[in-house]
Amino acid sequence: MRVAGIFRALAPAVLLFALTAPARPAPGEEQESTSAEVNALFAGAVKMLKENHPFQARQLLERAAELEPNSPTVRCNLGLAYQNSGNINRAISEFQRALELAPDMPQATLNLAGCYQSLGRSREAISWFEKYLQLSPQSAEAGQVRDIIAQLRAAAEQPGSDPGAPDYLQAVTAGGTYRWPQHKLPLKVYIAPGRGAQGFRASFRQALVEAFEAWAAASGDRLSCVLVTDPLSADVACDWTNDAQEVSKAGTQGERGIAWVVADEADEIKRATIKILTIPTFAGGVLSDDDMKKACLHEVGHVLGLQGHSTNNHDVMFFTIDAATVWPVLSRRDRATIARLYAAYPVLTRQAR
Repeated sequence: MRVAGIFRALAPAVLLFALTAPARPAPGEEQESTSAEVNALFAGAVKMLKENHPFQARQLLERAAELEPNSPTVRCNLGLAYQNSGNINRAISEFQRALELAPDMPQATLNLAGCYQSLGRSREAISWFEKYLQLSPQSAEAGQVRDIIAQLRAAAEQPGSDPGAPDYLQAVTAGGTYRWPQHKLPLKVYIAPGRGAQGFRASFRQALVEAFEAWAAASGDRLSCVLVTDPLSADVACDWTNDAQEVSKAGTQGERGIAWVVADEADEIKRATIKILTIPTFAGGVLSDDDMKKACLHEVGHVLGLQGHSTNNHDVMFFTIDAATVWPVLSRRDRATIARLYAAYPVLTRQAR
């Protein structure tokens, strides 16, 4: 037996909020009034961003930018609001504007790198991540950034990494074509109750159940799963944690989940485990049901045999699953890839499921 793969669902590099006051102190009653309004708008917007309400944050920050157009911190957070609401190109413009005003601003540099990462523009992402490391080599995020750079480079070098191809099967089988053997079907899946994990909600368990169902359907009903109550009898054991270190590597803090897959020498999967983080990746944030759905779909994809990542920023198996460009549903390429992986298997009857 050997570990076929250990895969983590990386959060994007959108980790920092601007920490300095957005408005410069200014003499005069009118200027002081404007400064106070900008500070109030800024504080409200940061609260909205942490609570995962980017559209509301955008409204507040757009008004703040009208009042204080040359504040790099306002521009940086406005970029973050656009980024988190899916308008990546406008986010890039705002981060670039922030950097024009403050060329060595690490927050804008990091978030700009995250934008290019979300768009699948790996070379530009790597360049900006490296600049961030030059600016903040000892930051808490430096380990994660180095990890992301390594994964971006590895993904770009894989065969089948063309993001425009009909599927990404070649990319996720470059190190071996791992599948569950037919005699293991239906896969027995155990999902821990999650009672000991801070932040756990019943909707998280439902998201994980639906993730298995979605991948099975995408396979053309050539895969199937059943829930079991005994973890020792399970083929796939799923658990929850509120400790980021349990889903991380080398002390990084940006992972949403982790999957372990054990296979034999013939690349047949024998067992697998999943652990998913139940708390936001930054303090004071909110973990939405959609974010959890993406994490569950991503990790289930790994344990079903997709041993790698897509380079297309719309696929669930894109290695940055928290990106605003990834939807909490399987993409056309996700479905095509799992269907090809199990194409030789017979379609299961409802009785077999």
